[in-house]
Amino acid sequence: MSPSSSNVPQTPDRSASTSALLGAFRTLTGGRIKNPSTPSTSATLTPAQTPSLRSVDRTASAASASLGRGKLGVDDGLSHCSESRHELDKEKDAAGKVLGGPVELASLLDQLDAANPTYDRILAIKKICPILKEYPVDNVSALWSAASDLLDQEDPPEASKAAYSLLMSCVELPDLSPMERHIFFKAISSGSSPKNCDIRLQAMHELTIGGRNVEAFEPFVAPFVTKTLDACFKLAREARRTRKQKRAGPTLKEDETLSRMFQYIVDVTKFNSKVFKEEDVDLLLTQTMAICKETTQESDIDQAIRIFDTLITYTHIPIQSLKPCLEVLCDVHRQLTNLQDPTWSSLSNLFKSHVGQASVSALLGILRDAPNPMGRKRNIPRGVVHVLQKLLLFNGADSLPKVPVSLLLSSLKVSLTVDYQKHDADVVGLIATIVTDRTLTQLLLRETDWSDLVSIVDTCAHREEMEPGPASSSTIGAVSNVDSSLETGVQSTEDSRTYDDLSKILTSLDSLCEETDFVQKASIMELFMRLAHRISNPAAEGLVKYYAEERLLHPSNDTWLEACRTLLAKAFKDQKRPRALRLLIVQTLRDTYNTVEGICTGVEISQCAEMILENIADEKDVAVLHELVDFAVNVADRASHEVFEDVVGLLKAPLEQQAAQSPNTHSSSATKCRVLYDTLLLVAGSESCETDARITALKLLFRLRSDSNYAMIVNPSSEGESIAAVLCRTAETAVHQERIDDHVPVDTSKPEEHISWRDKKDLNSSPHSSLTRNSTRPANLTGRISRPVPPLWMYPGPRGLPEEPSRKASRYTFSYVEPADDQETNPRSELKIALWLELLISLLQKAPDWELYSYILVHLGPQLSNQSLFRNAVPQLKMLRSVLCEQIRATTFHEPPNYTLLKKADVAVCLFHVLTILISYHSHYEKSEEDELVRTFLHGIGSWERTSKWCIHALTVCCHELPLSVTKSLDTIVVKMSQIITQAQVAIHILEFLTSLARMPELHKHFREDDYRTIFGVSFRYLQYVRHKNEDMVVSSSSPSGQKALRHSGASRDFSHSSNPKAVTNKSTTDDLPQYVYALAFHVITFWFMALKLPERHQQIKWITQNLVYQNKAGQNIIEEQSQVIIDLMQMVAYSDRDETTPNPDFAKPSDGDVLKKTWLVGHSLLTLETTGRTGVTQMTSRRPCGTRYTSIRPLVTQLPQHHIPIASGETSEAFLESSYPSILPDDIYQSYFGPLNFPSALGVLPEPPTCLPEDDMSRRAIATFDRSPTVDGHKIGVIYIGEGQTDEREILLNVMGSSDYTAFLGDLGTLMRLKGAKFNTGGLDTRYDSDGEFTIAWRDRVMEICYHITTMMPTNLEGHETYANKKRHIGNDFVNIIFNDSGLPYDFNTFPSAFNYVQVVPKPGFPEISPAAESKMISGKHLAAYCRLIAINASVFSQVWFEREGGESVSSWRHRLRQIVRLRERYIPKPVPQKNDDSPSSPSSELNRFSSPPAPSSRGSNMSMRESKVTVKRSSNFTHVSEGTSRSSMASGAADMERQGSGT
Repeated sequence: MSPSSSNVPQTPDRSASTSALLGAFRTLTGGRIKNPSTPSTSATLTPAQTPSLRSVDRTASAASASLGRGKLGVDDGLSHCSESRHELDKEKDAAGKVLGGPVELASLLDQLDAANPTYDRILAIKKICPILKEYPVDNVSALWSAASDLLDQEDPPEASKAAYSLLMSCVELPDLSPMERHIFFKAISSGSSPKNCDIRLQAMHELTIGGRNVEAFEPFVAPFVTKTLDACFKLAREARRTRKQKRAGPTLKEDETLSRMFQYIVDVTKFNSKVFKEEDVDLLLTQTMAICKETTQESDIDQAIRIFDTLITYTHIPIQSLKPCLEVLCDVHRQLTNLQDPTWSSLSNLFKSHVGQASVSALLGILRDAPNPMGRKRNIPRGVVHVLQKLLLFNGADSLPKVPVSLLLSSLKVSLTVDYQKHDADVVGLIATIVTDRTLTQLLLRETDWSDLVSIVDTCAHREEMEPGPASSSTIGAVSNVDSSLETGVQSTEDSRTYDDLSKILTSLDSLCEETDFVQKASIMELFMRLAHRISNPAAEGLVKYYAEERLLHPSNDTWLEACRTLLAKAFKDQKRPRALRLLIVQTLRDTYNTVEGICTGVEISQCAEMILENIADEKDVAVLHELVDFAVNVADRASHEVFEDVVGLLKAPLEQQAAQSPNTHSSSATKCRVLYDTLLLVAGSESCETDARITALKLLFRLRSDSNYAMIVNPSSEGESIAAVLCRTAETAVHQERIDDHVPVDTSKPEEHISWRDKKDLNSSPHSSLTRNSTRPANLTGRISRPVPPLWMYPGPRGLPEEPSRKASRYTFSYVEPADDQETNPRSELKIALWLELLISLLQKAPDWELYSYILVHLGPQLSNQSLFRNAVPQLKMLRSVLCEQIRATTFHEPPNYTLLKKADVAVCLFHVLTILISYHSHYEKSEEDELVRTFLHGIGSWERTSKWCIHALTVCCHELPLSVTKSLDTIVVKMSQIITQAQVAIHILEFLTSLARMPELHKHFREDDYRTIFGVSFRYLQYVRHKNEDMVVSSSSPSGQKALRHSGASRDFSHSSNPKAVTNKSTTDDLPQYVYALAFHVITFWFMALKLPERHQQIKWITQNLVYQNKAGQNIIEEQSQVIIDLMQMVAYSDRDETTPNPDFAKPSDGDVLKKTWLVGHSLLTLETTGRTGVTQMTSRRPCGTRYTSIRPLVTQLPQHHIPIASGETSEAFLESSYPSILPDDIYQSYFGPLNFPSALGVLPEPPTCLPEDDMSRRAIATFDRSPTVDGHKIGVIYIGEGQTDEREILLNVMGSSDYTAFLGDLGTLMRLKGAKFNTGGLDTRYDSDGEFTIAWRDRVMEICYHITTMMPTNLEGHETYANKKRHIGNDFVNIIFNDSGLPYDFNTFPSAFNYVQVVPKPGFPEISPAAESKMISGKHLAAYCRLIAINASVFSQVWFEREGGESVSSWRHRLRQIVRLRERYIPKPVPQKNDDSPSSPSSELNRFSSPPAPSSRGSNMSMRESKVTVKRSSNFTHVSEGTSRSSMASGAADMERQGSGT
């Protein structure tokens, strides 16, 4: 892990350093050898100066003062290598001459003598310092000896300051000898005043060249930096306290010094790691850890972590420092969120080092050590648990050590000896990670003894139930001054997290029971018995059955009586448990009683009967009470007289209590509601009930909703029509019986069965058949399809309720009830929605009857969209997510019966729909659960053909809601999409996803070149499809029976000959989809090219251009209009992200002369030069299809030399002196910049010369028209707000304001812009008189611009009729409207109904399903506006194609600008004279002419080249059908070919 030695200086070895130090004495006797590159002293002196100076005569006092500071100021100092006093005196005499410098240096040295007054010496130093910078001076150690005594002189203070300035000037000199470096180091390190730490640090920094060179004092560097670090920290801490007392002040100088000290230690360690001995590292680590424990600044800890990381990387951590170091790092990693990444980086380096396994052992040792019940140290194990949890998840990956599970569990058990709730929460979280992560679970299953695991979970659960109070005030005060309310909030958060993790552990252990051996399962059941009141109903049922099978409730088990009592107390007495479970417990205990009665004594028999019968008094469930009474009768029948009386007394007690109770004041409605709810749950979950009865119960249960106050309400509709169509349960996807006989043969071998109702489906009548169904599915069904009974439910079907439910929410029944308020007069009753969700989970797992299962699939998603209903069912929601993800991953969900003609893919679509709704609950998920959710959607892409679209839509939502998880799997997502591009139904959705993704740079900031090329490759494949289909259409149109050619963006269709009117409708709906694919493919190329990092863009231009050019069937290279503008865009933004320019009308001054203007046609651009005649100041305007740029040019014109001859003579010479004389023409500027380009190329071909446009009205009008053409595509999108209870159109349009959520939504849509005088495209809004409002919201990027037509921001006159008409005029003409439905009522365009307060982007009726908004999505408020904007943009682009489908053409602003330039070229550039011998298609000249300008529009080839985008293709024959289960690698060959093509260029 040491750094490369190529960029760092090599640290000398200690032995070599010692010899270098001793050799320095010998060098000083003969003078120092000057660096050859340094000029000699005589060369730098003036002629009047003398090149030599006399030696400086230093007094004994000065010498003794210098020697007196011969110690380093560190603990060990220089005692082990100091020389005798006599030897040092001789060496100082040898180095006593200062060589070099000016003449006055000698007098200054005399003035510096210690015998002179201090102020004279200070003045001398001030003059010497500049001399040292300007002149080469040798043997400066003698100079320093004369002034060194001033270093610690405090009176006057200027003395010390002057001494340090001289010291700085000395150490900055180059080529200091080892002895000089040693002397200066001693001076720096011997400073006694801690206030000069900053100056000493700066001097040390200069002396060691930023820590790179420590020659001559290597052994003393580590002690010096350690002691200096301590001094700097103490100064900074004291300064902070002073500033805190003053409550104000600028940034402290001490803080800056401390930060520099930290950085210096890092640098000196990196470059001189060899000089750090083990004791040095230990000392430095100890000091750094002390700072981490004492500081209150996060920045200090951040810098300290850098020191830790540097020492770990470049040195060896002493074994005695390993444990303290880990304690500090783990604690920082836990407490400081902002420092988790650097801390983990340091820990990772430590774990990857040679002490990695020892570090793991040290972490486990920290847990095993006796914890401190009070103070800060009790938090140390918490940090260790956090780090161990992260290590466990790596499981040996990335060269990290593995954590032994058995040792970990035993250590965690020991750490729980101290009752500390926060540590318990961390331990429970770690255990939850182990039992939920599949890899870690396998490690756990290898462990035989689970007793430690059971003990840990039991201990933590018991403490969590005890509800401990907050910590004592003394403990809190020792850490920080924490507000009591904040501490309470943190406490409640810990409680909630512990509860969720415990629920997760118990649920996961229950699911592991099938994989465990006998011993492990026994441990799990032991834990379940201890926590029977916390486990789920299925787990409790399994517990009862296990204890019954193993006869653990019988006298053969020593603890049978205690087990029975525990089961009754913790499971049976909870009357919220399902009735079936409680009945099972009673029946099991009755079996126990029968056994006890036969083999035990009377006392044990009485105890067994009593513990069962004592529950009669409190029992409320009639069925359970009946079972208990029946048991009581059997006991009484065989009991003695005394026992008989006791039993009768137990039976009489409930009756007496009921009579003594006062009248119930609680609302009977709430009680009835709970009874009905429990009954419905029982019917829906009971396998003994008929299927139609269970479905009837489900119909009401799935209509349950709650409002924002959690009050219950019954929805008139179950909102499942759209997803019901997937399972063919709507009127449009199934036909009548009489129509099926013509299509499906009957299996006559089974006359008692009926023909399948599923076979009634008319495939041609289904609106989804062309996109999601194989039209040949029902072929050849003889011998396989039988006649089942008709379906038990269809959508919408008959009315599920006898009358319409009330619109008002309940006043007594709620889905969630806050803690009871003593002053509340109306008690609230809570429906246990968690029981309903648990029932659904069990039904999904057990795979019940298909009719029941299909009804759940269709209606679960819409109900989950009502988040307030499931406010109190978070553990069940997380369990539902886990179950669905696991079923999809393992393909274990229910398979439809054969007679339905459905496949598993149809079921998978419904499951993915439910998972998509569950994304909205991501705030309750762990990061690993969010990752699993994204991986599940990724799994659905390509696994089944019909699930790809749904998964892509879900991933679009995940991009907003789960960005970190999407980023983690984004490269895999892109590759997966590139492999399924042959699936016809996902073409639009893949491109829409890629288009939206390009606008989220944070998600793809880590993309590599291969990832970008994969995305471009997807676009190129779709472009190839549209082009080839276009050519096929052209060929077919030329045949006598073929239809006429279709244009790209619309087609004139003749369906009059069709006998099926539905065929006309379906054909017009689907035939235009390839044109949208065509437009989206270019959008993907555009946005992703601009998403490339600026330095990487130009590298992709050639490869992209090659793929934009294609060969038609005639072998001609074709480039379309859209491709041409894409190439133009790439050239414009390849090297710049700041391409917005504006013209300057005042670019020239009157003194510059008259302005001359000319315009040239250069390729497919217009170049206009406005040049002043006198000075040549020019404003250049470059008009291109993708934009217009303005540039100023100012030639550096100067006066002619005096000896230059006159430029002109006669009258011309006189005119030259006038300001109106044009001495510089625009042609001169043009030739200067563009003339040299007009030379023959290497192929000998002369490029097309530019053409100068004439200065006439026609040219000026053409340019003015071009300038009015926008440089971005404009879109107008309506925004309509529906207030509470509003249904009437006029009432809605007259709204003048909306709710706070609506206001926040508008603010996130774009920027508030003034309409009057607006220069952007307002989409028809008035920009002169504010007749459409003063402001609107607008949004723009480099390709398109949106103006929102917001009804609430338009003027409103409630009494007049103009307001309604004006608003409807704008909204009615907008292709796309965003509906913010705040009414609390369904908003219905007969497309996508929704009832509960979320925004929909609703396309007009008849639109194909082109975006994720085709199905309702749940989006959080902070991402809602961005999501709606992306959906609205794609819908608007499609609308433009759709609107022109009857023969028109949707042309982008870039293509429109290109066409204007082309028309100018056709008007002013003469056509080339045809040659007798035509060039071959592959010749350079023909290739150049083909691409230099588009062919003439009158030719047929021109129509193909320039307007290729006008051909419409049929979607039905778009892609080759690939059946389910077949691997898809359609992109593999195409992408590989493109990569080879790119690499070969």
